[in-house]
Amino acid sequence: MGRYFDKKMMLASVLGVSLVGLVVPTAMARMGENQPCANCHTMHNSQDGGTMAFDIDGVATEIPNQALLIKAGCVACHTGTNTGSNGIPYVFDTAKAKDLAGGNFAWVNDDEAHGHNVAEINVADLILGNTPPGGAGALPGGVSALTAQLRCAGTNGCHGDTTEPTQFGAVSGGHHGKAKTLTYTGEMDGSDLANSYRMLLGVKGIEDSLWEMNATASVHNQYYGIDRDTEDAADSTTGTISGLCAKCHSTFHKDPAGVDGTFTENMGSPWIRHPTDYDMWNVKDKEYGSYGGTGNPYLPGVPLASNLTNGVLSTVLQSSGDAIVTCVSCHRVHGSQFTDMLRWDYDADTTAMLAHAGDNSTGCFACHTTKDDV
Repeated sequence: MGRYFDKKMMLASVLGVSLVGLVVPTAMARMGENQPCANCHTMHNSQDGGTMAFDIDGVATEIPNQALLIKAGCVACHTGTNTGSNGIPYVFDTAKAKDLAGGNFAWVNDDEAHGHNVAEINVADLILGNTPPGGAGALPGGVSALTAQLRCAGTNGCHGDTTEPTQFGAVSGGHHGKAKTLTYTGEMDGSDLANSYRMLLGVKGIEDSLWEMNATASVHNQYYGIDRDTEDAADSTTGTISGLCAKCHSTFHKDPAGVDGTFTENMGSPWIRHPTDYDMWNVKDKEYGSYGGTGNPYLPGVPLASNLTNGVLSTVLQSSGDAIVTCVSCHRVHGSQFTDMLRWDYDADTTAMLAHAGDNSTGCFACHTTKDDV
């Protein structure tokens, strides 16, 4: 009965007519705007005389889904085949049809070293367990093992309020709030969940409306970064995407030297770890100034963060703050076809790596533009 909620149908529902509409969205999903309520919610948990919506990420339970949801859990809603018109970002695309900006958890099923081992998709890492690499508690400033396996949201998760014990509570209000904020297609200032980049609470950035389904030099996410001059500047309070990563992978951003067990600043050559939240404008007179080639076009395959001052950038290295190295410059946060969720094959032999010689469009050579000539 009916496939779209309008005022008359909502009135009929209130008067006792049971309906559930399952509609495959054909436009960008913005809750309460382009997408009908029935895409996600069921009024009476009944369709064709039977009950429905008793599952958690596809696993049947005896507990009805919270919030009148047709599907319960992040994974259940965000599993499918990315086609460019699905209207929902599928971060678990088992068909591997199209990986979005954050990558694809499906690659983790091929090799656990290819992404984050999120509960409901994969078991905990067989080698690392629940201790994040670069975050071992034994190292100065490192974090101890998570209290349970990594999840999408809430405690032991990345999205939503990470102090909330349930994933529902962690993202509560986020989806609907996205539709209400006037900055949805503009800058996310991190002020609340709806105004945080990809519902990563406190993180700033500019969101591509199709999650980089069809990314180009001028159509892409714009990540937020800072040009830090001390190691402690890239923590989770700054609103940078790297700062969020540092919540778990803290020692990847610091120098764990010093016999006294403290961190010493190491924000220059010789680097002992790859710099993040570092502006290549500082070294534009070196090989890094040739990022992207002539005119320095933005490379979606090797993204750079910025201070967001000039919106989505199609060219970089035009002024300070527009070419900031970040964790996601090299990694896809959900998973990729390559080891360590890298955007390219770091393990490739010399011949394969040098196949990129001269184009500098991907891999390490996008920034290290002269190293392919060695």
